[in-house]
Amino acid sequence: MITIKRKMFNSPLLRENKGFLVIEILIAGLILTASIAATMYLFRVGFQHLGRADVSNILSSKLSQSINLIKTFDLEKKSGIEDIGDGVTLAWEARLLNSTRPVMYTAEGSIPSPHELYLYRVSFQLIYKDAKRDYETNIFSYKRLVSASEMLF
Repeated sequence: MITIKRKMFNSPLLRENKGFLVIEILIAGLILTASIAATMYLFRVGFQHLGRADVSNILSSKLSQSINLIKTFDLEKKSGIEDIGDGVTLAWEARLLNSTRPVMYTAEGSIPSPHELYLYRVSFQLIYKDAKRDYETNIFSYKRLVSASEMLF
């Protein structure tokens, strides 16, 4: 058994391959270094995308709140800026599309509505950190022209 091991270590193939061990270790080190660098790059890119997704989620969560808030504004002011919480700012601009006062026709004559109706197109922007998202919606509103006591006949 001992003679077999000696013959194996003394074979000419093993003597020629002794220097390759250092080269193999260097190549393995280069591969390991490249894989670590690629992994660090992917973590950085993933973190950036996670930050953008967080900004997008915050703006999306504020969208329905901002539309409901716009419905409460006095749109005759035509524009404004509001802080709607969590660092999100709402900038809006309203444009009157049409207004009307409906009339009901009866056999006795025409009766004008006690309300005037308005249709606005509101362009608004949600701003959070460096992100800005533009939206547009139509808002229907009314204004009472006659008080409740005057409505009673």
